[in-house]
Amino acid sequence: MHIEPRIAPAARKKAVEDEIKRARELGPITDPVCVDDCPHYKPTEGCHRDCENAPDHLSSEAGEYPVEAQIAPLVFELKKLGVFHPCWSCEGHNNAQGELWKLPSVWFYSDSVVHVRALANTIDAIFNNGSLASRWRIVLTHSDVDNPDTTFSLEPQFDRVDTDLGELQADLKIISTQLASEFQIACENLIQNAR
Repeated sequence: MHIEPRIAPAARKKAVEDEIKRARELGPITDPVCVDDCPHYKPTEGCHRDCENAPDHLSSEAGEYPVEAQIAPLVFELKKLGVFHPCWSCEGHNNAQGELWKLPSVWFYSDSVVHVRALANTIDAIFNNGSLASRWRIVLTHSDVDNPDTTFSLEPQFDRVDTDLGELQADLKIISTQLASEFQIACENLIQNAR
């Protein structure tokens, strides 16, 4: 069965294009990324996803619950895009028997589903270029009952029984290094397709 695309009026296409372009206005965030007044920030060195202080500075509960080291670079890069607001993360964990127990993921807020679409396209592009061991996806999650905001999760699509935590954590590093450039390409592609 063929499903006809929705014919959007020109005004709607223009609104979508403008929303995609907002990603350029809002990001990338200028240094420092983690906190506005980073005591470790040196303008001559810049701000980087692999900063040893990033796990503490990215967390709202730094001293007690820093962002885990394996996922901190991805949380940093997602925040740096300027259109996503990370709110929870996990680097993934094995159980006592060494079996995969918790999948790595980053939960985030977004004011725009168009930007979420661009992020999903970005993750697909990184997977399709052969860089990742597993396919990753964006899913709608839940937030606390007293929080009406919508939360999304960037997480692996768990469809392989032989998935290894080490592979997934290697994927985290690859996604964090390719995220910024691929997100810009995904935004440009959506703009071209909206015309």
